[in-house]
Amino acid sequence: MFPPGQDPYDSDGHRDGVPPHPGPAHRTGPALSPDAPLPRKVATVRNLMFVGGASGLALAVLFVLGLSTPPEEMALVLREQAAIAEEQGVEFPFTIEAMRSAMTVMAAVTGAYGLLSTVLATRIRTRTVGVFWGVVLFQTAAGALLLWMLLAGDLLLAVPLGFAVFMVTAMLSREGRAHYGLL
Repeated sequence: MFPPGQDPYDSDGHRDGVPPHPGPAHRTGPALSPDAPLPRKVATVRNLMFVGGASGLALAVLFVLGLSTPPEEMALVLREQAAIAEEQGVEFPFTIEAMRSAMTVMAAVTGAYGLLSTVLATRIRTRTVGVFWGVVLFQTAAGALLLWMLLAGDLLLAVPLGFAVFMVTAMLSREGRAHYGLL
């Protein structure tokens, strides 16, 4: 058997002493060959996006379950919370309508994040410029939202913000750009 691209009638692998013309995989490195594996950084981004997507979808389901609570039970729980807050000298400003609207917004945001993250994670093996920029822009937008909420005082969001920053820098790294042919 002869390797692909070699003339079976050429004994030394060169056509009349002229070396074969290298294809695009030889000019830009092995990252552009069609069977190149995912670089470690891109594979890590893919795994983190699957974890984030599953978490977002699970949180959305929990918020929807909370929304399915009958208004009478929610009113009872809110009155109990208001009594506990009053004992501690804290004002409890939530009404049933405010709580339901907040839960609806949180379900929509976490559900949209979970769905988009999962879809992009499944498509990340598709080596198109659209997928690359989709992941970068999605994680940048998520990072901007997390930074805004972190600056508003939610210090627990420093961890997911760190993951978002890592994912953007990993995709923009030399290996990530080379994998998508952007070098």
